[in-house]
Amino acid sequence: MRRATRTRGPGALGWLVAALPVTGTACTASDAAPPSAGPTPSSSAPVLPAGLAAVADDDQAGLSGRLLQFRRDVASRGLEVRLVAANAGLVVEGLELRVPGLVIATGLAHEAALRQAPGLDLRVTMGATDCAVQPAPPVVELQLRDDTGLRRSVDVPLTDDGLVQRLHEEDCAEQALLAEAGIAVLDVAPTETPDGDALRVRIGLTRRSGADPVQVTGTGSNTVYDITAVGRLPTLRQESVTLTVDMLPARCDVHALGESYRTGLIGLVLALGEDDPRPFVLTPSDDVRRQLEAFAVETCRAG
Repeated sequence: MRRATRTRGPGALGWLVAALPVTGTACTASDAAPPSAGPTPSSSAPVLPAGLAAVADDDQAGLSGRLLQFRRDVASRGLEVRLVAANAGLVVEGLELRVPGLVIATGLAHEAALRQAPGLDLRVTMGATDCAVQPAPPVVELQLRDDTGLRRSVDVPLTDDGLVQRLHEEDCAEQALLAEAGIAVLDVAPTETPDGDALRVRIGLTRRSGADPVQVTGTGSNTVYDITAVGRLPTLRQESVTLTVDMLPARCDVHALGESYRTGLIGLVLALGEDDPRPFVLTPSDDVRRQLEAFAVETCRAG
């Protein structure tokens, strides 16, 4: 456990507002923006006229794309379709993301003007993963138009750097886990630790079905809290068990507090049966999340 380091600032609201991102640049694995979906045209490359006529001979209408997930969208199951146009003047009127193994719940809600490099990110939301279907590369179907009124529908394959495979594996492992075990926050209370004020959180594990043991093998911190188990790590067999953790605000910088969407998430490491331990992110109820977020800001303000 590391000792909390806190930075004074203009107040809780000022910290959070100052740190909110305007556009997505943080991926699940890094704070850096992912590479663009296509190369940036060089100054010597020919400049295409605007509109669909200039890309009529291209099966993809001059479009290339990537499928991404920003860190801020993990809890809400958001994905980003990044599209790069070869020329100006193209507007997306409709979008359908086809990803075998993943179910896309919502897509484009309004028209969007496409851009040349670095491109435009269009958000979609995943539903429950279909674990009976093997994952396959994503393709986006787009309904396009230009300023002349010309319309066209194209399919654009998306690169994803293994994202679809990872999401499918993680979701299906979580589905298998939650089919056998219920995991929820029982209560939250302030406590004192040698390193400062913290919240003591009791997490209950209950049997839903099956007989595979569910072993808690560790905890994982989030962007603000250090999360440390108190006492022995339990294993769920048939009778309900309780895991107690202390959550200590350990980062008070603007960047960490600005990611308030992660402050209320509780990282655990769990093993189902003979499977290897896997990270599991517990998303508490909204009232518990608000309590965790408020405590972090108040503790940081108190210095």
